[in-house]
Amino acid sequence: MPPPDDGCRLKGMQMARKPRKYYTLVALVDGRWGVQFGAYERGDVVAERAAYIENGEAKAKELKIITTGDKVEEINAAVAKLNGEG
Repeated sequence: MPPPDDGCRLKGMQMARKPRKYYTLVALVDGRWGVQFGAYERGDVVAERAAYIENGEAKAKELKIITTGDKVEEINAAVAKLNGEG
């Protein structure tokens, strides 16, 4: 006989994590895109991009902001795609 329903059926079960958007600044270095900075707030990444340009670390055409989920695998897959690997 199953235990009585005490209203706590989800107790002990893990809730699925809601995916969050993650913004990543990537830079073109030696012909390949690579991760430079990332954050959950797009404004933070835009500010970082502006700092790279202002400090002369990169030209605007060498920088992109990509949007993915927040898992490392998702970010790596997006960068691989930019590099023609995916």
